[in-house]
Amino acid sequence: SRRQRQMCIRDSMKIEWLHKSGSPRLILIFAGWSTDSHFYSHISHEGWDVAVVSGYSDLSFQANILDNYSTVSVFAWSMGVYVASHVLTNDQVSLAIAINGTEFPAHDQLGIPVAIFEGTASTLTDRNLTKFRRRMTGKQYESIKESLDSCCSDINLLRSELDFILDKGRFSGYKTGSLRWHRVYASTEDLIFPYQAQINAWQDNPFHPEIITLNSPHYVDLYPIIKGVLPSEQKIGGRFKKAITTYDTQASAQRKIAECLTNLCPECSLDNIVEIGPGTGLFTKMIAKKCRPKHMTFVDLYELDHFNVAPIEDYIIADAENWIEREANNNPKSMDAIVSASAIQWFSNPRRFFKNASKLIKPGGIFLCSTFLPGNLSELKEIAPFGLIYRTREEIEDLLKDCFKEFVLSEKTFPITFTSPRETLLHLRHTGVGGSTHSSLPIGELLSITPSTLTYRPLFILAKA
Repeated sequence: SRRQRQMCIRDSMKIEWLHKSGSPRLILIFAGWSTDSHFYSHISHEGWDVAVVSGYSDLSFQANILDNYSTVSVFAWSMGVYVASHVLTNDQVSLAIAINGTEFPAHDQLGIPVAIFEGTASTLTDRNLTKFRRRMTGKQYESIKESLDSCCSDINLLRSELDFILDKGRFSGYKTGSLRWHRVYASTEDLIFPYQAQINAWQDNPFHPEIITLNSPHYVDLYPIIKGVLPSEQKIGGRFKKAITTYDTQASAQRKIAECLTNLCPECSLDNIVEIGPGTGLFTKMIAKKCRPKHMTFVDLYELDHFNVAPIEDYIIADAENWIEREANNNPKSMDAIVSASAIQWFSNPRRFFKNASKLIKPGGIFLCSTFLPGNLSELKEIAPFGLIYRTREEIEDLLKDCFKEFVLSEKTFPITFTSPRETLLHLRHTGVGGSTHSSLPIGELLSITPSTLTYRPLFILAKA
């Protein structure tokens, strides 16, 4: 029978490593149907291990591979979206991105039309597999044909995967998984998962992921997405370091954010303060004037000028997520406050940061930070669809509940208008806030799609340990 054939072909999905160097951070790629690790072999990311999951004849994922990682970011393409949503949970994953797939793989309104899915499974041959891959990749087929040919082409095995997914829908129906998807990419020229079906599926998702439209076929190279969504610390630090001399004069929105954050700080004695990402000291000077600390520790990705705002000052060059964890383990309950203005949105694992921050702060101590909400700099989506992901207020609330006794959130909107698109680009360069924003377009074309207004959407967090 078909079910027996599935069992004898493979009894669990496959996990293959592209890079494994003992990093505490993992990029986990859930492959599209008929692809495996060969198709993603060009993907690497500094400071991250990379693994590929493929072979969906069942849902027996070896979750123990995640045990050694403090941070796991998931990038799922096509059929991999359905599988990832059912084998992973939110406490295992810090970030999840879906590309041209849904949690309803064979569905007339929310996925691939059932008749087409069944027809692909029942008529699968070597010739039809090639036709599918051509439809999947569009004009890019010839340039990536070699990588596709290196992937599994066992017709019986590939058919068994489609049969398994069809059976799941027939016998129990497809249900929304428990995984929180943060961003979804849906392609208008997708000939596999129809664009409108993707939109229908994600608009009703309980986690309300950000939806970004791409003008591309079903196949989208995951590498640019990974580089944009997970910018390296060196890249972030380099951008801000270049902007040091121009930041304070150009950062009008950041100045307003720093003022609002300072005003939230209660009148109390905060002798020992850690500041994350002080940069030029815009917020530093404000918070120090209000709290008059005896000891401030500054943690940033590059060397800073001394601020001379406290009798004792320590300057640490480090990844703040790792540094906070080390300090929380070695010197728990040692700080009166952790503060940060417009920096923690760069962190790859906010759950880990909040948890370690709460361990480092003394009982009754202050956690005062600002980050940004979805919709921040939304005008740049056309220029940089693979930019930074901003967590929703609801997600941040859920994460804070597990770490702090009490907290208050507030949000504001700051639209900034520029005299021309060129001024907009100069603002991004002179403040470094473009961060992971990058475009390879010629300057004329880039200016034609650059807005003259940018909208900042800060979220302010005041919590007590």
